Amino acid sequence: MPAVVTHQGIMAADSVRIAADVILPPVVPDGGVPVVFIQTRYWRSFHLRGGTRNNTVPMGPREAIVEKLVTAGFAVVVTDVRGTGASGGEWPWPWSEGEVRDMGPVIDWIVAQRWSNGAVGATGVSYEGTTALLAAGAGRPALRAVLARELEWNLVDEIIAPGNVRNVGFVSSWSRSVDALDHGRFPELFPRLARLGIRGVQPIDDDSTGVLLTSLQQRRPPTDVAGSVVAVRRGSDRFGRSGPPADSLGPAGHAAALAATSAVVGIWGSWWDGATADAVLRAVEQMPIREAVIGPWAHEGTSNASPLRRDDSERATVDLDAVVAFFRRHLVERNAPAVPRMSWYVAGTEAWTSAERWPVTAPRTLYLVGEQLVSTAAASAPRSLTVDFSASTGKNTRWTTGLARPVDAPDRSDARGVISWQSAALEAPLSVFGAPEFVCRVALDAPEAALHVYVESVDRSGRVRLLTEGVQRIGAGQATVRIRPVAFELPAGWSLRLSVAGADAPSFERVPAAGAQRMQFAGEGCRLTVPVVR
Repeated sequence: MPAVVTHQGIMAADSVRIAADVILPPVVPDGGVPVVFIQTRYWRSFHLRGGTRNNTVPMGPREAIVEKLVTAGFAVVVTDVRGTGASGGEWPWPWSEGEVRDMGPVIDWIVAQRWSNGAVGATGVSYEGTTALLAAGAGRPALRAVLARELEWNLVDEIIAPGNVRNVGFVSSWSRSVDALDHGRFPELFPRLARLGIRGVQPIDDDSTGVLLTSLQQRRPPTDVAGSVVAVRRGSDRFGRSGPPADSLGPAGHAAALAATSAVVGIWGSWWDGATADAVLRAVEQMPIREAVIGPWAHEGTSNASPLRRDDSERATVDLDAVVAFFRRHLVERNAPAVPRMSWYVAGTEAWTSAERWPVTAPRTLYLVGEQLVSTAAASAPRSLTVDFSASTGKNTRWTTGLARPVDAPDRSDARGVISWQSAALEAPLSVFGAPEFVCRVALDAPEAALHVYVESVDRSGRVRLLTEGVQRIGAGQATVRIRPVAFELPAGWSLRLSVAGADAPSFERVPAAGAQRMQFAGEGCRLTVPVVR
C-alpha cells in the first residue's frame, strides 16, 4: 500500500520526546483527514537491515490494521509509550501516571497537524487496547472514537493473580520479553527467521545513525515486571516496593475519568482470551460503551478458540474490515446506521447473537452428590483429592494466548489430577451466558490451597472439553469460586461436568509453595450455579 511515512518526535509536557510513526495516505485533501492513533510498548515499527521500505506502511507488530486504515483514507500515528521503544522517559510500571498524562498532548499534537481534519480515533490490541481505552479519559473532545480490543479492566484479577493466585507463567514470560524490547534485544517470542532482517526498533528521523536510541536503551534500568509483582495477589498490594497499588493501574484505576468520556467507545474481548470477556462486561457497567463485542478468538484474533469448534473451517476470527468500519461510522459518516450495542458468540451453536442488551438469565443450581451433578440437594460421602502439582490444562490455554499462542481444545476425559461430577444427559438444550459460581465446604491439610474449578461439556461419544474455568486461593472452610464468564449452548443428549484440581502447572503458582496437599470436599451443600438464558 503506498503511503507517506515519517518517524517523528512529539514533545510531552515534561519535554520527554515520544517517538511516533506518521503514516499518511498518498493524497491528503485540503482540510486533512481523520486520524487513528495507536500507543504501543512493543516497538511501534521495525528498523530493517536492508533499509526502510520507501513509501509503504512500516513493518511492525500492527502493520495489518495500519495498512487497512491508510487504504481506507485515514492517517495513522503509532507511538512508543514513554520509556519504551525509541521514546524517552521512564516506564516504571504499566500505564504509569506519566504514560497516561502523555495521551492528551499527543492528541493535541495530532489535531494541530495540517494533514489532520481534527477528528481523532484510538485503537489497539492487548496493552495497546488499554492505552486506547485510557485515552478516552484524557478529556480531549477531538478524540471522538475509541476501539479497544483484548484488554484487562482489572489488572490483578484478570491477569496478574486471578482469584489471588499468581499467574506466574504468563507474567514471567511477558516480563522477560518487555525487558528485552526496552534494551534493544529480541524477545524470546520473536520468530528466529524475522531476526535476520530486523535491526531493532525504528529510530526517529533525526537520529538516523541510532546513536540517541542506543543511549536511551543503555540508560534504562531493567524492566522486571515479574519481580515487581511477586507479592501481588490483591488489588491493594503495591506494584514493586515503591509503586502504587496494583488496582490503580489500568482502566479500573481511571474509572471516573472514563465514565465522563465524550468519545464513542467500542470494546472487544473473547470468552477464551484470558479474562478479556470480564473486561468487556465490567467496562459496560462502569462507563458509556456504544459497541461491546465478545468473540471466540485467541488473543491476536487470528484463530478460533471456541472449545466446541468442529473443524478448522470454522474460522471465527477478528475481521479488520470491521475495525475500519467502526472508525468510518464514528469519524467520517454523519447519521451512520446504528449497529446493535451488544454482540456475542455462542459456543456449541458456533453462531453470533446481537441485541441492545445482554441476555436475561436465571440461576440454575446443580448439587454435587456422589459423583453426579443433580438438581436436588442430598447428603453423600465427602470426596478427597490428593493434589497432583503437575496437573495442567496445557501450554496453549486462555492464560498463555497473550503470548501469541493459540488456544487448544483437547479431550479432557482422562485429565490428570482432577476429580469430577457429571450431570445426566440433558433432556433439552442448555444455554448459558455469564459467570458460573462454585461453592463448597473444603477441608485442607495445609493452611491454604489453590482451588481450580473447570466447567466442561461431555458429548454423546464421551469427549470432554473445557468450557470455562475459575481459580481461587482458599483456606479451610466455605470456599466460593467465581468462574470466568462464558456463552455456550449444549444440545440435548450432552452432559455438563464439573472438575476440580489443586494445581495448573506451569501457568499458576503452587499453593502451598512446598509440601503435600489434600483437599476434602464436603458431602453436602456443594453446588455449581450457572446463569441460564431465559
